[in-house]
Order: sequence, then C-alpha cells, then structure tokens
Amino acid sequence: MKKITLVLLLVLSLLLFVACKPDREGEEDFWDKNGNGIPDWQEEEITLTYASWQHTNLDAVTLESLMIDAFMEKYPNITVEMISIGEDWEWEQKLLERVEAHTPENPTFPDVQLIRRLETLLPQNLLADISDMYDNDPDTTYIFENLKNSGVYGDGRYALPTYIYPQFWIVNLDLLEAQGISVPNYDWSWEQMEAIAKTVNNETTHVIGLYGIQDVYNYESGATAYMMELPKVIKRKTDAESAKTWGAMGFDGNQFNFLDDAYLQAMNKLHTALEEGWCKLGLDNETKASYYGDEDFQPTKQGKVAIWRQESWAFKNYMKTLEYEWDIYPGPGGVTGGNTDIIGVSSLCQHKEAAYQLAKWMSYSKEGILKRFELFSQSGNEVFQQGNNYPYPVADYGVNAEGVNEIWTAIPYGSTAPGLVSVEFLEGLRNGAFLFNKEVVGFDAAKYAADQYLKKITSGESTFAALREAIQNDAMAQMQEMRDAVDELLGR
Repeated sequence: MKKITLVLLLVLSLLLFVACKPDREGEEDFWDKNGNGIPDWQEEEITLTYASWQHTNLDAVTLESLMIDAFMEKYPNITVEMISIGEDWEWEQKLLERVEAHTPENPTFPDVQLIRRLETLLPQNLLADISDMYDNDPDTTYIFENLKNSGVYGDGRYALPTYIYPQFWIVNLDLLEAQGISVPNYDWSWEQMEAIAKTVNNETTHVIGLYGIQDVYNYESGATAYMMELPKVIKRKTDAESAKTWGAMGFDGNQFNFLDDAYLQAMNKLHTALEEGWCKLGLDNETKASYYGDEDFQPTKQGKVAIWRQESWAFKNYMKTLEYEWDIYPGPGGVTGGNTDIIGVSSLCQHKEAAYQLAKWMSYSKEGILKRFELFSQSGNEVFQQGNNYPYPVADYGVNAEGVNEIWTAIPYGSTAPGLVSVEFLEGLRNGAFLFNKEVVGFDAAKYAADQYLKKITSGESTFAALREAIQNDAMAQMQEMRDAVDELLGR
C-alpha cells in the first residue's frame, strides 16, 4: 500500500511539474516553431532589401548604412541590400512606380522601408500587418505610451515608430544676460518662458521676445507651440490621465479636442501674446528693412530674438551660423513637440519575420538604439549631412542593475547643447505632444482644414471662441472622409 501511495505521489508531482513548467514543452513558440531553440528567421540564408530617405546616395556612408552593416554583422545569415528610392518629397511616387516591376526574383519594392504616409501605401495593400509579431515581442512594452498606437489602423498594425525628431526651443543667452535675467532651469514653465520673452522684448531696439509661426518657407515657429503643445500643457494640470493620450493639436488618437477648455485657454494666451506685441509671427521684408536696414536680415540668426522653436532637422544646418551664445531647451511646461518617422514591412516580402527584426533594429530595439548612438559618437562629423537629425529613442528600457539608464546616458548630443542631454529634455519627450501626420490616416486632411481657421485667428480676422466648433467639425469631417476613402479601397 505504501508503495502504491508513493508511486501515486510521484506521478502527481510529475504532472504538477509539467503543468507549471514555464517553457511548456510541446507548445509552439511564435519565433521558434520547430522548437530547436533557434529563432526560425536565423536558421536560413535570407536576403532583404531596405529603403530610407536618410540614405539616398548608395555610395555615401550614412548612419543608416552603418546601422545596416551592424545588423548584418549581428545576424550573419541575413544580407541586407539598400535600395535608393529618392528624396522625401518624391518618395511615394517613386515607391509606387516600383510595384509593377516587383517579383520575388527581382525585388524592386523594398522589404523594409520608411513610410512617408500610412494612408498612401495602406490602400494599395503594400504593407504587412505586423500585429502578431508586435504582440509576441516583449520589448514593445518599453515603447512610450503616447506612441504605442503609432501605425495602427482598424484591427491591424502596419508600422512602428522609429525615432522622435523634437522641436528645439532655442534661447539666446546673451540677450538674457544683457537684461540681467537668470538663465532658466530646464524644467521651465510656460509662464517663465513668457516672462522672459516679455522682459527681453524691446520695441525701440527691435529685439523680439518670442518669434515665428511655421509656414512653407519659415521653420522658426515659436507662436505655433500655442496651437501644438500648450493645449496638452494645460490639460495635464486639470486632467493628467486624459492628457497622456494627447498629441499635437490636442489629437488623442481618435479625435481632435478643439472644444476642450484647455485648447480655448491656449488660444486665448496666444491672442494676448500677439496683442501685447512680445510675440511676433514673423517680419516681412519691408519691416526688416525698416528695423534692421536690410530686408534679408535674419533676426533669429543675428541675435535679435530671445526665444524661438525649430525642428531638429532644420536647426542642425542653422546652428553654426548663430552669432551669440545659445542653448536648447525642452518644451516649457514639461511637454516637447516633434514628430516621429515610421517604418514598415512590405506585404510582398518573402521573409516577414526577419524583416520585422530589421525594422525593430532600426527603431525600438535597445541594442539598435545603443548602436546608433555609438555610431553617431564615432562618426557624427562624417555622416552629418544626411540622417543625422538628432533622433531620440521611442522606448525607455529603464535602469540596469547598477541603477543606470543605459539609453538615456548614451545620448551623444551634449556637445551640441547641454540642454539636449538634460533629464528634463528626456522627460519632455516622454510627455510629448507629437504630430501624427505620418502614422494617422486622415491627419493631414484634418490639419489642413483646421489650419485655414487658425490663420483667420492669428490674422485677427476672427477669434478661436467664435470658430472652435467649426474647426472641430470640419477637421473631423475631413479625417473621416479620408478614412472612408481608404476603407473603400481596402474593400471594408
């Protein structure tokens, strides 16, 4: 009897062990379906093609080409061939021209690519739904919350965010010193920013406090921040949880929020700033000639502006011309603007799992992020012209056993400006209000509709309070119209 009992106990113990075993033998692993311990995509010779508008000259050495070389070194079974498509403005047309000629033997359409607009490629059925791969990669949990839905449309996921390209806030330190103003900390508030601009502004010497509204020819865009980021700054004070979902222009992933009081308060503050005169949208040639004796005078470059805001990719070619001491700040109020590039896998690709790993390497992979920063540190001067646009990571992997955040401490931009590696700059990106024009279907159409009203407001023709309902309705109508068109092409 004792022997029977002992045997039963051993059998039960074995069953419990098997049931609780974490690897659960016999269950298919998503990446290792044959169960041999090696991801399937590493078990055969694979050739992939890759295209990026940050590498248009195949003979040039860029961060993109160096990253591809590093990927092939890490995974010697994969060969990646880079394809030159064209510049950013001709990207989609050139890309679509390659579809008809594409065959598995002659893959003219890239397996992995940067995507200029999701709404262009999606209705052509040219992007793979990467939902299963995304869902089966635990590293996706480290992507910033405000970017996790980037590239999602309907029930599918068609793109990943690569890097954040922030809006820089440039502060003229010489003008602050001349006015006896203490240099602000990097955690400056919106109110501090405005106070500095008001104090430095001088109508007699034509020194401007806050300058610029973005248009086709002008990327100096201080006033634009009132429409893009300030609504989220205000929303965080009254409803921090809802504010987490807000991007630029109060877009929360589903709709714009022009009817929210936070947006009304932001636009009222812009009205006050313009009315008081210390914030200027821009100067025409006649005014510049009157103020500075030269219609080609650049007030930001030549030291007549205290604060302005500019895209990282535009400022990199501008900063060497500045004739004074300056620093770069995160967005005031703890929210920094900007945008991300997005990357996707072709539906025509024969090796989608390997292609996904390449897309991950070029975006949110911890090892890939650290490698990019390492390459930047080693070769920044050589690869400066193309693709070196001060990208920031879209993921935070936290601290290691020594309490060090390896990614944040590796960011190599401190030699450009100390503010770029400040804790506050990184926190501003975590709370960022990003422009989702690449990844959200219909965003461009909605923004264009809203911009027509916003121009009437900044010109003084009308007020935001009078137009806010029309802005909301027209913006959402244009977004829905674009989505309906995409759905029709997709047969939904």
